[in-house]
Amino acid sequence: MTNTKNTPTLLLFICLFLGACQQKPSAFDRWLAKYELDEPLAYFEQSPDSFYVVAPSELLEEVGRMDRTYEQLETLKDSILPQSHWSKRRSYLQEIDSLKEKWSSCRQDPSLYNLPGYCKKLLTLEDISLPEKLGYIQDYLKDSEVYYEAAKQLVDNPLPNKTLLAIQKQVFGLSFLQKELSDSLYQANLVPELRQSFRTDLERTRLAVKDYLAYCESLYFELNEDWGRE
Repeated sequence: MTNTKNTPTLLLFICLFLGACQQKPSAFDRWLAKYELDEPLAYFEQSPDSFYVVAPSELLEEVGRMDRTYEQLETLKDSILPQSHWSKRRSYLQEIDSLKEKWSSCRQDPSLYNLPGYCKKLLTLEDISLPEKLGYIQDYLKDSEVYYEAAKQLVDNPLPNKTLLAIQKQVFGLSFLQKELSDSLYQANLVPELRQSFRTDLERTRLAVKDYLAYCESLYFELNEDWGRE
């Protein structure tokens, strides 16, 4: 006859033994679980806009996430990783390096940040009434200060020819804001409250563009000074 009194004790001993035998997740295993949950590179699977960066503040946030992911992977090299993880860690680092190269224009080309140019594009949309177009445009005008502050943080390695192009685009942009967009506001015949609200955002945008123009001019002069020192 089997002695059943010792069965619970035996099962507990077996469970404890199996638990002790289980290997704790490595530093890389824990990092990988969080990586797959957060998907820090998902944003960069799309193609960078070759003409406008519509939301530089969003791009800046995602670039920060990608940089932090790279730094975490670099730190993991100081951890004791099983050899089976070495190639996977290396492949992630290579993937991030590839994405940085793919999106390098956003760090080198100040002319991609051209809010008036994008607003002008919206103004040419077909099958949409002028008041509707102005409504879409005003949504961007409201964020003009944030837009250009993010742009200045993103541009960390400007190319001279692209910096000069950025200067030219902002000059044209100021002209668009003052003339074409102001004329469109007059033609839309909005109620006084909406017209005044639009003018307020328009003036805020004009100042933000002038500030970015001065920033690009400063970059360009610094680049010219660097050429003289070489």
